[in-house]
Amino acid sequence: MLRCSGLPFLPGNTFQDIGRSKFHKSHHFDQRNRVCILVDAKRPGIGGKPLLATDSPDYALPSLYPPSYGPARPSWLEYDRQVLCFNGFFQESLSDVDRIPYQIRKVRILYYLEDDTMQVSEPRTLNSGIPQGCLVTRQRIPRPAPYDGEFTSLLDLNINHTVQLFDRVYTVTGCDDFTRHDPATEIRRQQDSAKLAKRPAYKIDTLGKFLQYDRKVLRFKGVWDDRGSVFGDVHELEVLYHLSDDTFEIKEKLPVNSGRDSNGMFLRRGRLPKTFDHLPTMGESTPVMVLNVVGGGLKGGRYLTDCVGIGKTGGNYYRDADLRIGARLNVYGRMVLLTGCDRYTEGYYRERYGLEDFTPIYGYSASREQFVHGRRTERELPPFNGWGTHEDSEGNCLTLEPKPPKINFRKFVVYDRCSLRFGARMISNVRENNDRFFVINYYLSDDTISVYEIPIRNSGFLGGEFIKRRKLFLPQQDPYGAERPACYGPHHFYLGATVRLQDHQFHITNADIYALCFMEQHCEEFPLSNVGKIVSKLRDAMQPQYKEYVAKHMAKLRPIKIDGRTVSTITYEALRDILIELLADRIVDQEIVTLCRLFSAESEQPDPCDRELVRSAVHAELNRALWSDLERTKEHIYHLEPTNAEWLTAQRLRTIVKACKLPLDGALVDKMLQVLNRGEQGNISTDDFLAMLNPAAVPSKPIQPLNIKHDVCHFTPYRVTGKLVNWDELLAHIDLERALTNQTS
Repeated sequence: MLRCSGLPFLPGNTFQDIGRSKFHKSHHFDQRNRVCILVDAKRPGIGGKPLLATDSPDYALPSLYPPSYGPARPSWLEYDRQVLCFNGFFQESLSDVDRIPYQIRKVRILYYLEDDTMQVSEPRTLNSGIPQGCLVTRQRIPRPAPYDGEFTSLLDLNINHTVQLFDRVYTVTGCDDFTRHDPATEIRRQQDSAKLAKRPAYKIDTLGKFLQYDRKVLRFKGVWDDRGSVFGDVHELEVLYHLSDDTFEIKEKLPVNSGRDSNGMFLRRGRLPKTFDHLPTMGESTPVMVLNVVGGGLKGGRYLTDCVGIGKTGGNYYRDADLRIGARLNVYGRMVLLTGCDRYTEGYYRERYGLEDFTPIYGYSASREQFVHGRRTERELPPFNGWGTHEDSEGNCLTLEPKPPKINFRKFVVYDRCSLRFGARMISNVRENNDRFFVINYYLSDDTISVYEIPIRNSGFLGGEFIKRRKLFLPQQDPYGAERPACYGPHHFYLGATVRLQDHQFHITNADIYALCFMEQHCEEFPLSNVGKIVSKLRDAMQPQYKEYVAKHMAKLRPIKIDGRTVSTITYEALRDILIELLADRIVDQEIVTLCRLFSAESEQPDPCDRELVRSAVHAELNRALWSDLERTKEHIYHLEPTNAEWLTAQRLRTIVKACKLPLDGALVDKMLQVLNRGEQGNISTDDFLAMLNPAAVPSKPIQPLNIKHDVCHFTPYRVTGKLVNWDELLAHIDLERALTNQTS
């Protein structure tokens, strides 16, 4: 096989020797005494061709290291990422047209020690006009003929010598510091520098003090009054001063079941500075001071140190002379008062400093009021800019990472889907607006308000949603101030109240039965529905003129029979006139309606409902939700009442509706339970209930799309017109007649 010496030994650059006819390989084993052994003699190559000296497997280039001084690991580990960099140039001839015979092009020759590969690159020159960059990619480069069987090695790269790489001859002119490095010179320099003193002659004697005061500690009792901060308290401390190295260690005495998450360590052992305003800089606190340097700096020359301690200061640290009972220590901004010490500490100060007064401070106390001014004041928020809600703006100002405002989850669960509905009329200077009737919904779960207008035929107003559901602020407030404006609460809505919502004034004239019952059940939050306070107000007003006032209005009473017993009654209108005459503006309609409901002489009858309308609405809701789980509902009823499932209470049916996840609104469920058939004991028929939930058995009449809450479960205000009030029971609760009888007797 022949090859061109000027080209790399790669496929395509070699040629077959067409004159060769033998291609056998010489064997290296012979038989001696019928035993196969390896022949030591040198055998010819392929086809019996004699081998060159460089073809021998024992041939190798001269080593760079003396015997037994070479690296023990392989080169790809020993010389990983180590590259020798040489500077050089080559001469390039030009044409006669340029009138310049040749030009010099500078190159960099990189030699990789890990695999003996080389790379040649030319630094780029601005506007050179010739392609520059990598001239020879990284590879092993063969030597020129007749040594083309070998590769260029490190021994061929010498400064002021030439080397031929492929078809170009490069002149090596220099190398970098790493390439020029000489280990022998470095060893001599280290030996010379080792003769110089590394440490100064100045010696710090700490052993003597350590041997004298080892394990000898001054023990003080102290307190830190942290009542100046929020939730702060008085902390009892134990101050330890180690005489061997003048260091402090402070531990905290935690009371039993104190709830403090601490291990009792107040200050780790170390020197305690008297004043601390910044971190020490590099070299500020060092035991050695350099006076002069001779030579090339601290690293390569000689330096003189302050061996006698000229200008050396002990530092502004606490010592044993600064400690005494009643002294205050500044522990990095925390003032610690020393209140007592142990017997060894007393003997130490008595012997060394001649002190005799060691009276401890018992019952340390300080008025908490003197620390109030040091507490952090509440953060002042910027004014509201109108974007979003006040809760969102406060979240952006209080924390670096804004978080969504938290809701009262407990309140949301308790009052979910609970709303108070009030009827109101608008108060306006426009005459037509005074005839408009509105429904105000107050949602107890999140304190939001919505207003709907009830359409009146031929009034000119369409009706519908008037104010969307939101929190409404009380009037006469600055909505763009720093503080959050106060919002309407449930106690602001009652019969006879006048509220201003979104610049519209409404007068509340009525309320539904649920709202009145809720306010009476929570009378501590709604004082106008508290019967005890109302009766007490009537008692105080009627006491001076009780008999005359009752006799004056006897003509308005009307006797009726209730359960076979004759009872004196009075109409709501007459009772209202009597109470207004007695209390004038000190009584409102809410209090009068509360008395009328409590002392009513009539039984409450629910408002009539259209059974077919409710049935059609239930079927429409079930079909819209694609509900078809009637069999599971029957199974659930049988599971609850396995023996007597023909009649169920209304509360049990509400539980079944929620457990089976029927897609029905709560108000629609109430209307459905109201129209179902009932038995003698007031229970509801289970068959009628299941038939109401089965649109396929008896289809209902189709209805147009409607609003369930307003078209089926419309607002039904509590009607008080014509109601009769039990006058005898009202006077019995006022209980003035018996009190006057006892006084006269």
